[in-house]
Amino acid sequence: MDRRLLDAAQAGNVEDLHQLLRENPLILHTTALTSAENPLHISSISGHVDFVKELIRLKPDFIKELNQDGFSPIHMAAANGHQEVNVVRVILSACKECIEDVTVQKETALHLAVKNSQYEAVRVLVEKVREMRREDVLNMKDEHGNTILHLATWRKQRQASSSIQCRNMLYILHQIAFFIQSH
Repeated sequence: MDRRLLDAAQAGNVEDLHQLLRENPLILHTTALTSAENPLHISSISGHVDFVKELIRLKPDFIKELNQDGFSPIHMAAANGHQEVNVVRVILSACKECIEDVTVQKETALHLAVKNSQYEAVRVLVEKVREMRREDVLNMKDEHGNTILHLATWRKQRQASSSIQCRNMLYILHQIAFFIQSH
């Protein structure tokens, strides 16, 4: 990937992106051919909502591309924290079916959010699952046969020494259980 495009994606600088496109209108297309990560992966990790929106507008195919580790932009945003929750929302508004995308380990964005204790991302993703009436996503299994409920229960047991983390994980479990019961 062009170093200047990488820098623009990391900084979330939409003006720099437009300048690069004026200089080379094919920069986003050549990046897709020559790099294992695209600028949407980078800006998704960094939580740059405006940059993410612009990239999706310019090259929507970036949403579905996996990086060298098998992660799509929604996986990266869901796994990396509350700052990226708005990126998760933007990606899902542009690509509703991304809610069921899996990594090479068969993990959904929900699996990754639960595994990385990203409570706000879990909340947003579960809300989207509810809105879309896609409870099947909650029962998807990773390569080890774990659903998000299995992972949340395991994390709760591991984090029992930290009352804040335990309360947050109990909240996740409650959200998942409530959703499953209502369907």
